[in-house]
Amino acid sequence: MDLEPRQHAPVIDPGPIALNRRGFLGLGGAAGLATAALFSPGFARAAAQRPDSPAASGKPRKQAKNVIFMVSDGMSFGTLTLAEIVRRARDAKSTHWPTLWSREGVRRSTMRTASANSLVTDSSAAASAWGSGVHINNDAVNFTPDKQTPVPILIQAKQNGKATGLVTTTRVTHATPAGFIANCPSRNLEDAIARQIAERNVDVVLGGGGKHFPDAMRSSLTGTTIVSKSAEMAAAAKDKPLLGLFSKSHTPYDTDRGPDDPSLAEMTRVALARLEHAPNGFVLQIEGGRVDHAAHANDAGSLVHEQLAFDDAIGVVLAWLENRDDTLLIVTTDHANANPGLTLYGPETYRCVERLGRTKHSFEWLFEQLQTKLGYDDPVDTTKFKNEDRIPSLIEEATGVTLRPDEIAAFTRALRGQQAALFTPMSSPACTLGACLANHLGVAFISPNHTADYVELTSMGPGSELIAPFIDNIELHEVMIKSLDLAPAKAI
Repeated sequence: MDLEPRQHAPVIDPGPIALNRRGFLGLGGAAGLATAALFSPGFARAAAQRPDSPAASGKPRKQAKNVIFMVSDGMSFGTLTLAEIVRRARDAKSTHWPTLWSREGVRRSTMRTASANSLVTDSSAAASAWGSGVHINNDAVNFTPDKQTPVPILIQAKQNGKATGLVTTTRVTHATPAGFIANCPSRNLEDAIARQIAERNVDVVLGGGGKHFPDAMRSSLTGTTIVSKSAEMAAAAKDKPLLGLFSKSHTPYDTDRGPDDPSLAEMTRVALARLEHAPNGFVLQIEGGRVDHAAHANDAGSLVHEQLAFDDAIGVVLAWLENRDDTLLIVTTDHANANPGLTLYGPETYRCVERLGRTKHSFEWLFEQLQTKLGYDDPVDTTKFKNEDRIPSLIEEATGVTLRPDEIAAFTRALRGQQAALFTPMSSPACTLGACLANHLGVAFISPNHTADYVELTSMGPGSELIAPFIDNIELHEVMIKSLDLAPAKAI
């Protein structure tokens, strides 16, 4: 029997797939009961009864004052691995995320990511699972299959007197930040999401997406400081709401940033400096959104640098958390993407890692020099590219790699729409270039798409004891509610 859509429970859309859903999810017999419990809202509560939990020991559980929810969007476990390898090789130190695992009180979990209508989720469905504790369909933002609009977590936090914040390297109206604040039938309605961000009084909003905040909207935000450059952000008064819009669309990749473009770590530091003064605490989402974009593009060098930039933001948060015990920290991803991995053998692997660490520009920069676009976020006719004679030198300038003539020819054919891969999604110019560079950087991708993989979740602080070793993504919503002891949300 198919599960009917309801709050705080997985929703399985039978769709056209000829599968026995009861059998597929294991909902029959003793093993089925265990599986059903695993995906139930009571599973997070049951986690509190483990022998090492305060509830089991009879001790009162400490409440969190703040929640910091960090998302490396589209991070496959291979991405985390690559960033760690490159940082060790290039900088002779470890990344912050794996280092966390050895700290006392830190918990690791594995998280299921499926949406209401797909085993492979998109970012809006995944973020909405956290934001409202409900499985929704891909493309929607806190808008259920039966057209309900549950109250997002930042609204409920605001109703309980807490400050709120969104920090991202994507447009601030993009899927992941939207999942914590907005209700929309489609993630593509970014003008509407921008209006909701403004109307719902988020205290700190930092990222891209300026094109969705027209002058009329900006002029209506009386009392809000609006900035567009890194120096302006640093100098902004701390006693007013802050809206930082540092580009019309997404912020530049970390390798492409200019002096006016703040890093994710810088935006994180500013957000914490402002929110820490909130008398009743805060809820802050921090997203490294361009990790996902680099994975979509099969751009290994940018992928590593974006993950390292996200890890630098983790470092800022950990420094802020020193000598504090009032904050629940969750570090995770919404889904895997493209499943990259270092896949060559022998001494060549070390040379590949060295090349990855020396990447100077993203595929996005390269395609701009060719006067075309990647196409994954803004479909275009790549056959109208320019500067064909500069292709070899531009690739070398961006990646440090000199491609062979046959590889240049394959990429050029892809730009003309003439390169066919047996797995059709891999025929794009970006994927073709990624495959050519895999011969030199050692990193191969399985597709330009999200995957159904379970993902890493790391947590620490009050409330982390509620997170079981294996969870469904919707359970994190209840964890945040219980950790902060929020009163029930009021309808909006």
